[in-house]
Amino acid sequence: MKKLIIYIVIIGLTGVGGCKKILQKVDFAGVPEQQVFSDPNVTNIYLNNLYSIAMPVWWTAAGNGSLPTGFHLISDENNGGNTSVLFGKLTTESESDFFTSNSTSAYPYLRKINILLQNIDKDGLSPSVADPIKAQAYFLRAWIYFQLVKVYGGIPYLTQVLNYQSDSLNLPRNSTSQCIDSLLADLNHCSILPATWSGADAGRITSVAALAFKGRILLYWASPQFNPGNDGSRWEAAYQANRTAYDSLTNAGYALYSNYSRIFLDANNAAADKEPILFRAYNANTTLNGLNNNWENSVRPFSQSGGSGGKSYNPTWEMVQAFPMADGKAITDATSTTPYDAVYYWKNRDPRFYASIVYNGAVYGTGGQAGRKQWTYTGVPEEGNNLTTTGFYLRRNIDTTVTAPNTIYGKTWWIEMRLAEVMLNLAECANATGRQAEAYTMLTAIRKRAGIKAGTDNMYGLAASMSQADMQNAIMLERRIEFAFEDKRYDDLRRTRTFDQLNGGMRNALVVSVKSPYFSSTKASDANNVNNIERNIGGNVKMRDTINVDGPGYTKFFSTAVKPITGESAISFQPIYYFYAIPSSNISKQPALQQTMGWNFAGAAGTFDPTK
Repeated sequence: MKKLIIYIVIIGLTGVGGCKKILQKVDFAGVPEQQVFSDPNVTNIYLNNLYSIAMPVWWTAAGNGSLPTGFHLISDENNGGNTSVLFGKLTTESESDFFTSNSTSAYPYLRKINILLQNIDKDGLSPSVADPIKAQAYFLRAWIYFQLVKVYGGIPYLTQVLNYQSDSLNLPRNSTSQCIDSLLADLNHCSILPATWSGADAGRITSVAALAFKGRILLYWASPQFNPGNDGSRWEAAYQANRTAYDSLTNAGYALYSNYSRIFLDANNAAADKEPILFRAYNANTTLNGLNNNWENSVRPFSQSGGSGGKSYNPTWEMVQAFPMADGKAITDATSTTPYDAVYYWKNRDPRFYASIVYNGAVYGTGGQAGRKQWTYTGVPEEGNNLTTTGFYLRRNIDTTVTAPNTIYGKTWWIEMRLAEVMLNLAECANATGRQAEAYTMLTAIRKRAGIKAGTDNMYGLAASMSQADMQNAIMLERRIEFAFEDKRYDDLRRTRTFDQLNGGMRNALVVSVKSPYFSSTKASDANNVNNIERNIGGNVKMRDTINVDGPGYTKFFSTAVKPITGESAISFQPIYYFYAIPSSNISKQPALQQTMGWNFAGAAGTFDPTK
């Protein structure tokens, strides 16, 4: 009799994301397959484990055991990340998605999915029970394979459970086009799923999530990374998929949430926030990995975190500059009705700026401290050695009601796909296929929701009658702003083959210094010095907290300078990085694998073309 060895943590008998507590930890070592796939409850437990290993996580928690891995966080958006890509130091062994370990990486995860799909129909489950479970597993299989395809191109697309003793493991790479077809075929199984789930089942795959994912896949397949020859048929297929996804979503009640700053924070309130499509839920009362996230604890200032915040995931000066003005015009646009001020750069910006960026002196009432100001100048006493490396902190998706000690429980749900993405996917495909009016409709709707001023022409800062190239640039800027710090920038730079356009530039910081004769000191001898901005002037109020940063007080007390982030080099993204190498250690084990073109194996040039 075959034995199925499973080690999992039960997070609920039916729900994958809405559970309230851990039930128990179970060791299924030696459980016969018939016992697993003949009982609906046990089969659902197995499915829940597949969700746990396959679904995306907050990018502060991304690592070798998550998909995608933490390797893919690097861009010009914030500091940190694996800089081998950014600074031209990538090797054939650097990128580790293909295999990272014997148990916690893509192919071991895929094997677990294939075990379910291969066995679920053998042991008596009714089709009404088995078919929805299979549909969800097909989606998760497509999800994992896509994480590989988007960085390697074609890879071996296994749909059967291989026997390590009797089956050949020396498998060639499927072409990328074959992989795309297989992804879409897997997703076709999801049509039987509901358009929404509720209660303990919140977070399960839906039929419309599958349609949205199809749209994303075909957008990538049509984009320059995979489509350097600009095959129009790929763009048309991508347009049709995204049009179908958008129409199906809106018909099912999905809609842009009115409050941009709370899209993630209110994701657990489906009655109000109808924008999330694909997400991972967290329960906020445990530090057990998988049920909490480390977002707030990582990105808050050190003084407002549970001990891990401050220096990571700080917005770069380039990201701060990318946000348009309140009327939607670029900061360099002389026609803006709210002109940019190089000193008071935070004034009159796109409302999404204030939902994303914490600057020196910004009101940032973490822990429910109304009116509290956050300071980023060099030497802020309470931040110690953990002061921001860029002069900014992230405000995005921070629940300011949470106190510092409770940030370790990480209750905010991760949204991987939301309606705004489908709209911008559709806009990009519409523009590429000559349907520019549709692109304008999608862009203006998103800008209107953001709170940008309509203007006398009701264009929300967009230029009229843009060329196809100008519209593409406008869409990519909108994606950069709308999805700021949602882990989309890296993929967008790669799929559009624009990453190398950053070459020669730097990731910069805005260094804020206290201007003489004023200074910052916590020494007892300086406690009453009138020029010490840390001087206590009554209660818990310091002199610095009385500074009106929106007025002349800012330049009286502070000076600023744009400087490269300490220790960083100029960006040097190499063209061959648009597709990564298969690690040579894997080709040594599986000689049938071809190396990717542009990379070498054993001194020979790679021959696999990932664009085919």
